[in-house]
Amino acid sequence: MTPAPLHAAFSNALAEGSALPSDIQYMPPGRHRIRASQGGKPVSVEVAVSAATAAVLQTFLAAKMTAAAEGREDRPFFDFNHEDREASAWPTEFYWAGDDPQTGGVRARLDWSDAGKRAVEGRTFRRFSPTFHLDASGHVTGSEINMGGLVNRAAFKRIAPLFAAAPVDTATEPMPMQTLISTLRSLSLVEASATEEADLVTQVSRSVGSLKSEITDLKSTLATQARQRAEALVDAAVRVGRLPAKDTDARGFWVDALLRDEAKAVKALDALTINPVLARLTPGHEDAANPANLITRQEQKLAAVRAAHPSADFQTIYAKAKAEAPELFR
Repeated sequence: MTPAPLHAAFSNALAEGSALPSDIQYMPPGRHRIRASQGGKPVSVEVAVSAATAAVLQTFLAAKMTAAAEGREDRPFFDFNHEDREASAWPTEFYWAGDDPQTGGVRARLDWSDAGKRAVEGRTFRRFSPTFHLDASGHVTGSEINMGGLVNRAAFKRIAPLFAAAPVDTATEPMPMQTLISTLRSLSLVEASATEEADLVTQVSRSVGSLKSEITDLKSTLATQARQRAEALVDAAVRVGRLPAKDTDARGFWVDALLRDEAKAVKALDALTINPVLARLTPGHEDAANPANLITRQEQKLAAVRAAHPSADFQTIYAKAKAEAPELFR
């Protein structure tokens, strides 16, 4: 039994603004490892494309054209997406064009259908996918009446798309485009409607820029919160007489120490001897001799304000808490 034919998307270059091509690259020259479809299932095969490939395909086409003229076969054609329905074009000749990756390989002269013209000129499709049979050594042995079709996904990465675009880097095997798009959508980096490369690049760049900005803002907010907390601990130590109020160097030292390792710095502050001369105790500060206890009360107040205003940012919550309980935030 003849194995199912292979479908593997190639593509050929067509400069922007140029006339509709009278021929396309059917297969690029050389030996290629590609992902193709066979019997509806993905397969990985190696294909050898040479002048002999063009001769095999031309012999196949000529035989089928003769059979079609005699009413024994349908005329060979190209379709859309291998759906085996409307014709995008009718091949008239296959020939070998040399070893240039862009302009060489097996090329097909063709007559476009009206639907095919609209699809190419309107940029509905960007690539071409041939249909062919291979032997065990990777050489093409023939094709089908439906010899290929216009598609938008390519198995061969070394050929430019139907419409002019930047060269494709083939040094490494890229992630399949549909998988990449699905991943980007799941990460909310692109919109569901984005499919073209230019749109994807623009939307990813915009999303990444926005995320970087949010991360920068978050880091700034966290740094502000940490410094405010450290300064509150130092203020508490000043109030109970553990630190002199006007010694800016000492204040800076303890703020930095708290930012580096709060737990160790709090223990060190608590271990400092209280100097009654330096103390600035006021009514309502009976527990001020214990900075950790003061911080606990501050956190409780901040939590209460946050619960009452869940959408407010930290600066707003801190300001409200200080206004409602100034004795805790001196």
